Amino acid sequence: MVQRIDISTISGGDKILEPSTGRRGKLSSLRRSLNALRCRISKRGRTKPPDQFLDKFSAASATSDTRLHQAGCVAPQAVPSDGVCSRLSVDPSLPSHYRWLSVVSLAVLYNIIFVIGRAVFWELNKQASVLWWILDYLCDFIYLTDTLVHCHEGYLEQGLLVRDAPKLRKHYFSKQRWWLDIVSMLPTDLAYIWWAPSSCAATRLPCPIIVRINRLLRLPRMWEWFDRTETATGYPNAFRICKVVLAILVLIHWNACLYFAISYALGFSTDNWVYNINGPKNLTLSRQYIYSFYWSTLTLTTIGETPTPENDAEYLFVVADFLAGVLIFATIVGNIGSMISNMNVTRVEFQNRMDGVKQYMAFRKVGGELEARVIRWFAYTWAQSGALDEERVLAALPDKLKAEIAIRVHMDTLRQVRIFQDCEPGLLEALVLKLKLQVFSPGDYICRKGDVGKEMYIVKRGSLSVVADDGITVLATLGAGSVFGEVSVLEIAGNRTGNRRTANVRSIGYSDLFCLAKRDLWETLADYPEARASLTERGCQLLRKDGLLDEAVFANAQQTQDSLESGVARLEQTVENLNLRLARLLAEYSASQAKLKQRISKLEDRVQKSPTSKGEGKAQHQQQLQHPGSSASNAARLRTQRRKSHSSTTTTTAADESLTTVTASGTTPTVTGAGGNGTGSSGNSGPGRQNTL
Repeated sequence: MVQRIDISTISGGDKILEPSTGRRGKLSSLRRSLNALRCRISKRGRTKPPDQFLDKFSAASATSDTRLHQAGCVAPQAVPSDGVCSRLSVDPSLPSHYRWLSVVSLAVLYNIIFVIGRAVFWELNKQASVLWWILDYLCDFIYLTDTLVHCHEGYLEQGLLVRDAPKLRKHYFSKQRWWLDIVSMLPTDLAYIWWAPSSCAATRLPCPIIVRINRLLRLPRMWEWFDRTETATGYPNAFRICKVVLAILVLIHWNACLYFAISYALGFSTDNWVYNINGPKNLTLSRQYIYSFYWSTLTLTTIGETPTPENDAEYLFVVADFLAGVLIFATIVGNIGSMISNMNVTRVEFQNRMDGVKQYMAFRKVGGELEARVIRWFAYTWAQSGALDEERVLAALPDKLKAEIAIRVHMDTLRQVRIFQDCEPGLLEALVLKLKLQVFSPGDYICRKGDVGKEMYIVKRGSLSVVADDGITVLATLGAGSVFGEVSVLEIAGNRTGNRRTANVRSIGYSDLFCLAKRDLWETLADYPEARASLTERGCQLLRKDGLLDEAVFANAQQTQDSLESGVARLEQTVENLNLRLARLLAEYSASQAKLKQRISKLEDRVQKSPTSKGEGKAQHQQQLQHPGSSASNAARLRTQRRKSHSSTTTTTAADESLTTVTASGTTPTVTGAGGNGTGSSGNSGPGRQNTL
């Protein structure tokens, strides 16, 4: 049905297709222009110079994703093409969505501050009325657009982003927050028809703007922006403090507006507690708001003297304010204190560790020179990395992300390491996760000649000197990206040093080195035989250069390794063959057991259905009825007879099988008679006749 409609439309509907094609062309050109303008504004179109070292690893991950898509393991995020409404979808993880939440948060904050303020302070509402109209309905337009965005925000289902617009709308209305968006957009401004905005004055409060108080129900969107910002910012503690300060200012502002409204309800200037409106200065907006804000601050924080209430309503309001101030501000101040302490928690922990080391050195009476070196090491560690424990910080991340972060952080060092230039991306990721950072002070020996090599080192920062045994003569200098100690951890057969260090390496200044243990290296190279072979070859070249490789021992070890590998392969093949034969024997045994069970069951049925056993059973039953006392002897005789009949039947079956076997082999069977003289044939029978059972 669909094919016929399409074909008929294409063949005979040229006039119909032309307008739609032109419209689509205009829309596509407009879309391209908007995308180009957005890229130019956001500077997305500017590309950075390519990095071959990074591109190699990003290409590997892109290749794996492409294979997953081709294999059908990952479903593509296709957008439905059934109309414009079905293509509406918003990805909440994009930066554009975060910027949109910022705009919505500004609109919500505007309503939080000015809807309450303009409803109480009539001078504020009368000033710049055109500006207020523009801002009010601009916020309403933002609310309407945000509702469309909110109901088309994508969500994850089985790890994939849902982009189907009808499904997104259904998911939006299934939550409990959709009615807040609808109520916050209700056109309560229609009340302006019979309640003019300019009608408020000192004798008539609140102002009509109070009908827009439903706009405050969009507050959860601002909280969402706060959560996103706190997660994305690099200074979360500072942002939390700013958020708490904003909450304090809003609470004081609302309380100031409430105080001014109660003063109006009780009557301005009626006593010393309410606001005194007499005098030209007290009639100004600045004096009204500043005094109300001052009174609200003193009351909520309970840190100042305020006018004493003079009637019951004033007393009740002040008591409620005091209680709110004690509860709310105690919580706020406690949160601020914890935030400030958390900002310095790393420094406090580092200081505690350093104090513990100082106390230990003082207790053990360590020399002053060594103590000074330890303190300088602590100072250098704090200055370079802030004593940050990278393993603890990144422990919550998966290995893949930790490897990518490590590659990005240590890129300058890894780019200079020659052994990492041609290695596989998977090997690099595995090795980077096993690197341990170590800091050495000036004059520290990283390794000495003759020590057993248990790790290799990669220089990240600093300079090292290879010195002779006298400790003075400098043979070579190592800088960032240099690698040493790999010969000792490779365990090359024929190494005359016996996997021991061949040189003395000393730190010139403060040096940061990556350490890779022998066990970690071999565990990683077990999955990469080609990389293991290349590292072994490079180690052999270094040993040959110094004349420390015994070629005969190395060749014998290679042959032994090859023979061992071939022997292991043959052993694996033999074990596999034995497994196959054992499985076949088990199958044959199971089949023979099943056949034997079937034959036994058939034999039991034949014995039970034989007429002799039935007749004997009936006679014995009648005899038991006539002579009840002899039931035990009758039962014994019955069991004996059944056993005899069973043995005779078994003998008959065995004779049948032997006869069949002999006949198949072409020989003449011999049958034994009842008297014991059995012959193969009677005297009257001819040579061709045979007795059969």
